[in-house]
Amino acid sequence: MKTIFALASLAVLAGCATPEGLTLNQLETDRYQVTERRRLPIDLAGVQRNLFQHEKVCHETYTFEMVPGESAFGRVVYRPTPEAGWDRSVVLSLTLLHNRTINVSAYSYYAGQMDRVHQMLTAMMKPDACTANTSWENKLDVGD
Repeated sequence: MKTIFALASLAVLAGCATPEGLTLNQLETDRYQVTERRRLPIDLAGVQRNLFQHEKVCHETYTFEMVPGESAFGRVVYRPTPEAGWDRSVVLSLTLLHNRTINVSAYSYYAGQMDRVHQMLTAMMKPDACTANTSWENKLDVGD
């Protein structure tokens, strides 16, 4: 009986370990979603342009990438180090809407990443601001 309990406890603890080899598809799920924003007044080209401007002004780099084979889906990725896996990254998934605005869903394996998410959103929306700033927030979506 003690052996069964010990094995069950070990299995539970193993499930809490950082997953080596976490994939992007595994990260971009409801389980790891931090927050979302809707109808941000910018398109994907504007996001990329603002991230370049933010890097020049604030010396902080985020990676912009389009989803392969798609013209309405992109991502902004923060990696604490160049070799960091998806388990250490923060990902903003972007969806371009028909009215040239975007919806954003933020994902992180680790909890407590809202400050980083706000910094990333600020870089996208107010590229000359080097600290997190919510003046760009769509007041209709706050609290959603």
